[in-house]
Amino acid sequence: MNTRSLVRLLFHLLITAAYFCALIGYQLLPPMPHKRPHEHFAGRFKYLTYWNLIAHFVFFAVSCILDLLKTSTTGFFTLAKIKDKLYAGIVLPYGVFVVGMFWGLYAIDRELIFPRVLDAVFPPWLNHVSHTVILPALLIETYIVKHRHPQRREGLMYTAGFGLMYLIWVLYLALVMDIWVYPVLQVLNWTKKFIFFGICILIQFSMYIIGEKINYLFWGASIMAKNK
Repeated sequence: MNTRSLVRLLFHLLITAAYFCALIGYQLLPPMPHKRPHEHFAGRFKYLTYWNLIAHFVFFAVSCILDLLKTSTTGFFTLAKIKDKLYAGIVLPYGVFVVGMFWGLYAIDRELIFPRVLDAVFPPWLNHVSHTVILPALLIETYIVKHRHPQRREGLMYTAGFGLMYLIWVLYLALVMDIWVYPVLQVLNWTKKFIFFGICILIQFSMYIIGEKINYLFWGASIMAKNK
């Protein structure tokens, strides 16, 4: 294993370990003090942050496996292709989206996204692994590993599909369980809610295209499928 491969493996192991610790940290959290009893339904699985963290953990864990295997088998190349599609369609756009949306709303009014009452039960390290570390980890990943993007239409379908699943989940929780996952959704009327959802979708699509361009900048045309 050459130096570059070793650095890549150590980086993947470090990030995988960090996300694994974060997933365990979520398991150990006490009930959120500002929630009504029925709002504890589905626990951490209500939040896009947690969905995103699982996707990132799976991605980096698979990256570790591929770093260690380094074979020329069909199974290896199939797994690598799936990993690259996961990266392009979900991990990169949603990772950037979660970080940007969280800290953007936090800067406007933290009560819209992370109420002060959570400071007593939600460790700062867990907050930063979930909402801060993800961005520099993605940038480093993009710089040190070549990822081959699918055709843009295919990649955007993965982005849209993941977002649609989460939107259906959010609306189910709201309409059936009377749970609005995020405080910001409670203060918006239905018209503004759907405008907000539309803006989120546009941002996610934009993040996909920006990620594609950044990969092209780092690695050139060899990472691109024929998108036009």
